[in-house]
Amino acid sequence: MRILYVIEHLSVKGGLERILTSKINALSERGHEVVLLTVWKEDKATAFPIDGRVKHYCLDINRPGSMFAYPLTLVRVLRRFNNIMKTIQPDVTILFRAMGAWIAGWTSWKGRMIFESHGARWSNNHIWLYPRMEQRVESVVCLTKGDAQEYKKARRVAVIPNFTEIVPAGEPDYTARRVIFVGRRCPEKNIERLENLWSRIQQTHPEWKLDCHHDTEDIASAYRQASIQVMTSRSEGFPMSLIEGQKCGLPCVVFDCKYGPAEIIVDGQTGYLIPYSDDEAFIERLTRLMDDESLRRRMGKEAMRLSHRFDKNKIIDEWEHFLS
Repeated sequence: MRILYVIEHLSVKGGLERILTSKINALSERGHEVVLLTVWKEDKATAFPIDGRVKHYCLDINRPGSMFAYPLTLVRVLRRFNNIMKTIQPDVTILFRAMGAWIAGWTSWKGRMIFESHGARWSNNHIWLYPRMEQRVESVVCLTKGDAQEYKKARRVAVIPNFTEIVPAGEPDYTARRVIFVGRRCPEKNIERLENLWSRIQQTHPEWKLDCHHDTEDIASAYRQASIQVMTSRSEGFPMSLIEGQKCGLPCVVFDCKYGPAEIIVDGQTGYLIPYSDDEAFIERLTRLMDDESLRRRMGKEAMRLSHRFDKNKIIDEWEHFLS
């Protein structure tokens, strides 16, 4: 099967870029003919290594210098996309983000198209593009059941979560008085709220330390040094850091934002899922874990056991079944 992935670029070390690269490589390793098509003209290479068997095309479009240049740029994108599809001739085309919604909605290409949603729909940019995209594509694939419910006009909606390839560096040190946060510094992650909550917790637990990791190469070792994971995001697509933390055996305390945490955490078993507006409950559950080593250990081991839901081979099997 010739599978085409279309995305604006793959030169940034982001969560979508990492999981998409892993998925491309995994499907290529299984014998599929995978093709990558990027939109923007880039001087930098892809942020993560691509399997050598994957063909990479680029539309070579310059990023618009201002918002006023976008209309002409989008027309140029569509024209070049339509032309290059005559060469690629994929069996299926998978698109992402607002640019993918634009292409899917207005392209003259009549082949099989799938839109892959990697964030809560309501939080995405330019969602005015989505209704036409929904009517044009064969199906929309979401990471969570919650996000899937947002695509009411789509012909078909499926849910296939992301996977993690992290290899735990060993069992966490459940005696460690360290809490870990992993995520980018951006408004969605709501780090300021976490810092405010932590300042209150420090008044009663001054011996504990909060470690914040925004870009760490050896993240598995960082997870091993902690005994609890926290997250205070406003919104999520499918939080990879939570899957990684569960795989590494960490219990967690997380606000129940839209969407993702509720489909990863089993409340009371692998961690605590807190109503989004309830700061007091967050503090109470976190300090409960901080005060009870045996609870941290029990929840952490259960998190590790259930994390096999997100193993790479299992998720790639689901994609192969879906695409066939």
